[in-house]
Amino acid sequence: MIKAVVFGGRGYTGGELLRILSLHGGIEVVAVASQGAAGEPIWRYHPHLRPFLKGSFVSYEEALEGDFDIAFIALSHGEGADLVKEIYDRGKKVVDLSANFRLKDPKDYERWYSWKHPYPELLKLSVYGLPELHREDLKGSRLISGVGCNATAINLALLPLAKRSLLDSFHADVRVGSSAGGAKPSEGGHHPERSRALRIYATYEHRHLAEVVQETGVEGEIRITAVELVRGIQAVIRCELKEALSEKEILSIYRERYSSEPFVELCPFKPEHLRFPDPRWVTGSNLCMIGMKLHPNGRSLTLVSVIDNLVKGASGSAIQAANVALGLPEDMGLRLVPVYPV
Repeated sequence: MIKAVVFGGRGYTGGELLRILSLHGGIEVVAVASQGAAGEPIWRYHPHLRPFLKGSFVSYEEALEGDFDIAFIALSHGEGADLVKEIYDRGKKVVDLSANFRLKDPKDYERWYSWKHPYPELLKLSVYGLPELHREDLKGSRLISGVGCNATAINLALLPLAKRSLLDSFHADVRVGSSAGGAKPSEGGHHPERSRALRIYATYEHRHLAEVVQETGVEGEIRITAVELVRGIQAVIRCELKEALSEKEILSIYRERYSSEPFVELCPFKPEHLRFPDPRWVTGSNLCMIGMKLHPNGRSLTLVSVIDNLVKGASGSAIQAANVALGLPEDMGLRLVPVYPV
């Protein structure tokens, strides 16, 4: 068994890492670190895991002193960079779920996150942790970045078109559940403030747009809307194509690109109410579902992509990428059947 440590195990993404890894089969969690909860039982913050994961949180210092092969860092953006550097310099593998190592250009951190990156040399070594985009680069990698949840829903929807240079521009209207804001309530993101609301909190630009432009090479816009869901993202993307195509041709492009992908599913064209996916269809799973409809002009395309933001948008992709890097079966521990209805 490969030994893993989870840093920041008290939060939502940390909890998802523990949920998936508790029954993984190839990776054993040997320590769960939390500076604010050291000494407290893990079930105190993750009661659903009590039958599956015993023990208590430890301090970062105690976790670092132990014997492990890979570390998962589930801390907020801007935190944990020093920790990643220390673990990497020790020769261990590390997966940072935050944005700390997602972007390749250090200047992008000043623009999108308003801080100067402390280790720009590591950005060149980090591999963006979405296997559908960087599977070969991930093999044997020692530094893997997490993925933005909104960016993942958009990137997977746009990838087949972008790789064929068919995409001219896009506008993504992303509907996001409250858990995407993390376990610590914020003034606008606290669930009671979002409940029964339709609040737009990013227009034209959002920091996840940097990942989409970086990975697809196409400029576009993102609008984020807070919706009633706790889990789930639905990205409704209006695309303009560089040339007119038929719906059959577009479907063929997507089938060719995703036929061998274990976690991407295309929606049927009929019946009409199942053409576009509902985020509830993927709750608790590592799946991304994509639906599409072409305008009669042949150049305007609507894509709808859904994921569970805590799984495929965070912890699931992190474990999928780690599986690839460690030489394990890519889907190990991730054959999670969605829970429906929710």
